[in-house]
Amino acid sequence: MNIKSLIIGDYGAAAVLITHGALLGKITFVQLYMLVTLEVIFYSLNYVVCIGLLGAVDLGGSMTIHMFGAFFGITCTFYFKSRKAIKDEFDQCSGTYNSHIFALIGTLFLFLYFPSFNSANAIGVA
Repeated sequence: MNIKSLIIGDYGAAAVLITHGALLGKITFVQLYMLVTLEVIFYSLNYVVCIGLLGAVDLGGSMTIHMFGAFFGITCTFYFKSRKAIKDEFDQCSGTYNSHIFALIGTLFLFLYFPSFNSANAIGVA
């Protein structure tokens, strides 16, 4: 285990979190567990194809993290209770004061953390 493998694992976790943004309140814990297991496998495959085989340079993670996480989440919303989620019978799509505060705190942490996340794989010139 080295720093590069930890960074790649961090990128995989970020792709999973992006997918969760599309699925919050729509799936159960068991479905979420299955989804994370499958997504990590498919994310690893996507990373190997994009970076390893194609040789693409993706320092900010726009292809391997953001696009994969977003498209995987949108695809999963089609398969997990698509009609029940549109009805929103249990008012799961509205926020509360606490959820808005946690979203604000998460945004602040993202603002502070993103420059190091974005440039972790960049090679410095010394």
